[in-house]
Amino acid sequence: MTKQTAYIQPLLILLLYSLVSCEPNQKAFRDTNEIKQMMLDYRTAWKAGDSAQILQHLSPDIVLFQPGKQRAPIVGKKAVRAFWFPKSEIAYPIINYKIEHEEIEGGNKIAYYQGLSRLTWYTLENGIARDTTLSVSEFSNILRKEEGKWKIYRILYNLKDPKYSR
Repeated sequence: MTKQTAYIQPLLILLLYSLVSCEPNQKAFRDTNEIKQMMLDYRTAWKAGDSAQILQHLSPDIVLFQPGKQRAPIVGKKAVRAFWFPKSEIAYPIINYKIEHEEIEGGNKIAYYQGLSRLTWYTLENGIARDTTLSVSEFSNILRKEEGKWKIYRILYNLKDPKYSR
């Protein structure tokens, strides 16, 4: 990771906090339950393997920042779709997707949803299940209200050791 890339995530988070603090309704953020439900629906879609439902929760302007990658972030819903759901004979069904230390704050049009993610999946190839994997990451999702609905606008995460806890 280059020095410039290493500073992108903290700067984006700092920018988000700055934007949120400028919004007039910060003290009584009224969309917390709406965001919790949207993110629960998003995780449920992942567990069901429903790519169309997963993508419905993303902004068309989504940017996916990958931890430790030297290449540019993945930009746009079409590019994220190609990255997450490539045409392949191999599938990665989700067994479990839990969030801990959930934190939500925001304003009228922008918010953040962050916490600790525990995601378990397995590899399915030619009908044979193998290689169960647990991925633990601290994440920050920046959300944007678009046409009255909250959408995931930016995804930032940092992979941790599977035994990691806060």
